[in-house]
Amino acid sequence: MLASAILSALILCVAILMHATHHATWRRASADASIPAYRRNYLRLQFQRRMAVCYILAALAAAIMIGHFIPRSIFFIIFWGCVMLLILWMVVLAMVDMMATRNLILVERDQQIARRRALEQQFGKRSAAPQNPAQDSATEEPHE
Repeated sequence: MLASAILSALILCVAILMHATHHATWRRASADASIPAYRRNYLRLQFQRRMAVCYILAALAAAIMIGHFIPRSIFFIIFWGCVMLLILWMVVLAMVDMMATRNLILVERDQQIARRRALEQQFGKRSAAPQNPAQDSATEEPHE
């Protein structure tokens, strides 16, 4: 019972620490006006997912602590089945977060490629124009 109490306390501390860091990150992101709308939407959804994980961790810490007091009957099986569903839901949220991050990286990569192509096209147009230094100097007026 002491080991489960220590484990519960550690899980609860992790949940509280995660909650505080995610709130601080969200406050900084929401205050930054230079963030584009698609990235702000991503950050908002990420914040919601990660807050849900914090709350699930806190619930798991409580479940581990009170799990010893559940009588060994059908309620015991239902209780720990619900705990397993919470763990599964937390894993699903983590997977969704990974996929959303991957999609954001792909969107930003595509935007970077488009900017690079635009610059290459612009540079290509300049380099394609015939440049004759002798002609440029002949059209300039002499400086006295």
